[in-house]
Amino acid sequence: MDINQLQTFLRVSEYGSFTKAAEQSFISGTAVMKQINRLEAELNLKLFNRTATGVQLTPQGKTFQPYVHQLLNLLNTAVEETRRVRTDDKQIILLGTSLLHPADPFMSIWKKVAPDMPKFQIRLVQLQEDLNSSNREYAMLGRSSDLMVGTFDSTTLKHAFSATKLGSYHFGIAVRSDHPLAQLEEIPFSDLAHQKVLMVPTGISEKNDLLRQQLLEKVPSVQPIDTTGRYDINTFNKAVEENIAMISLTPWKRIHPNLVTVPLKTDITVDYGLLSAKLPGKKTADFLHEFIQINHPSIVKSSATLRIYS
Repeated sequence: MDINQLQTFLRVSEYGSFTKAAEQSFISGTAVMKQINRLEAELNLKLFNRTATGVQLTPQGKTFQPYVHQLLNLLNTAVEETRRVRTDDKQIILLGTSLLHPADPFMSIWKKVAPDMPKFQIRLVQLQEDLNSSNREYAMLGRSSDLMVGTFDSTTLKHAFSATKLGSYHFGIAVRSDHPLAQLEEIPFSDLAHQKVLMVPTGISEKNDLLRQQLLEKVPSVQPIDTTGRYDINTFNKAVEENIAMISLTPWKRIHPNLVTVPLKTDITVDYGLLSAKLPGKKTADFLHEFIQINHPSIVKSSATLRIYS
């Protein structure tokens, strides 16, 4: 029995469905079912009745449920109290960072305001990937990191995330330095006629879907090349190796040394901010509350209003 199994048990009991619980966990319905089956086998208990329309807690499951809540809450409290003792009463906030989700946009703000939030300390951690998840790094929020800097829209927030907006990223076109488009200062849609353009498939990002629609309406001859999901480093390698254009965003300008990013002429932007789990725990919730209270005036001056989205 492990923490993931217990968390999955609570999600299944909440949603009454393996499929819905899987969506919130960013894993497959089959993976959720296997976790529950393994938990029941290890405990020698039948926790759910399976039906054609979903699942329901058995009497044993109903008895087990409040103890799981207590156990996970106690574990969370134990971890927070242990961190507090170890760091001279400073509360450690684990901020995930990676090539695709750099922490720089937040850290530039944090350097200015850290003296006003003395009880908190930021610790950068490498974002781990959940390979069973379509939102690989996002899925680790609340597990290997408390917060991360990432993009969000209504599609993202349908899942188990909340966002504190910091600003907006702009779209660009990343191409190899010897590609004709690399010589331009700005790329209008018309310059993408008959070009292959690497981008994420539909349904992953509302803003990417909007950009794709706008692009195809104005330039029907463009040839979208879908990735297998969200970008990873192999996406950038593909753009270089096949010498094709790729939709890019502001923070990805320097990921690959052989790619040049040219601004794309569009009014579509992508919001970014601090992402947290919808139920982040008291420590992270207190941090976000204090951060918003202290930083709101300075954030407004830099044209990005801090707001909680969920």
